[in-house]
Amino acid sequence: MHSVFSLLIVTFTALAAGSFAPTERDVIKKEYAVSPGGTLHLDLDRGNIEVEVTEKARVFIEMERIAKAKEKEEAKSILEHHEYAFERRHNDVYVRSRYDADRFAWNLRKRPSLKINVVVRVPSEYNVVFSNGAGNVEVFDVVGDVRGTTGAGNVTLENIEGRVEVSSGAGNLEVSGAIGAAEVNTGAGNIALYDLQGTVQAGTGAGNIDAVIVHQPEGHSRFGSGAGNVTVALSDDIGVFVRATANIGSAKCEFPLTVSKKLLSKSFSGEINGGGAELELHAAVGNVVLKRHRTR
Repeated sequence: MHSVFSLLIVTFTALAAGSFAPTERDVIKKEYAVSPGGTLHLDLDRGNIEVEVTEKARVFIEMERIAKAKEKEEAKSILEHHEYAFERRHNDVYVRSRYDADRFAWNLRKRPSLKINVVVRVPSEYNVVFSNGAGNVEVFDVVGDVRGTTGAGNVTLENIEGRVEVSSGAGNLEVSGAIGAAEVNTGAGNIALYDLQGTVQAGTGAGNIDAVIVHQPEGHSRFGSGAGNVTVALSDDIGVFVRATANIGSAKCEFPLTVSKKLLSKSFSGEINGGGAELELHAAVGNVVLKRHRTR
C-alpha cells in the first residue's frame, strides 16, 4: 500500500510539473491596406490557421506564439529562434512561419514546444492560398478562390463562393458554399461537402465521403474512397447520369435505378430526371449510397 501511495505521489508531481512548465506567450499584429480581389498567401511549417472576413479594405494579421520548456529562459529562446515574416506585394499579402525544432531535440523527455495560431481577416472578395505542414486550417465566408495543402490537419471551408482546391496528407475536409468547382483530396480522413452546385472531384484513401448536391451540376463529378463509404444526397429536381460501384461492399439507391451484383461487387447506373452531367460514386472497400436530399 505504501509503495502504491508513493507511486501516486510521484505521478502527480510529474504531471503537475508538466502542466506548470514555464511558458512564454506573445501576439504579433500587423495590418495592410488592400483592395478587393487580392490574394492572401499563408506558408507555415506548423500551426493553426483561421481566415475570416472584414468589412474594411484591409488585411489584419494576428500571430499568437506560445512556447513551453523546462526553464523560462529556454522558453524565451524558442521564441527568439522562431522565424516569421509579413509582407505586402502590390495587392497580395504574404505570411510565413518557420521553427527548427531539431535545435532543441537533445532532451526528448522535456522537449520544448511551440504552438502557433494565426488569425487573418481579409476583405470578403479576396483569394486564399495556404501551405501548412501540420495544423488545422479554417476559412469562412470568402468570396474568392481557396487553394491549399496541409501535411497533417483538418481543413474547414465554410460559405465559400469560388473555386476550391485543397488536399491533406492526413485529416478531415469539410467544404460548403456556392462553389463553382471543387477538387478535394485527403490521404486518410473523412470528407464532408454541403450545398454543392458546381463540379466536384473528391477522393480519400481511407475515410468516408458525405456530399449534398442541391444545384444542377454543370460537369462530371466524382466521389471515391479507397476504404470507406461514399454517400451522396441529391435534390429531387436534379438531372444526372449516375455510375456507382462498390468493389467490396453494398450499393443502395433511393432513386428508380436497379442495383446489380457481380461476385463481391455491387453497382447501379442510369439516368435520373432525364439525365445530365455524369455523377460517379466509387468505393474500393465500402458502401455506395445515393439518396434523396431531404430538408428538415
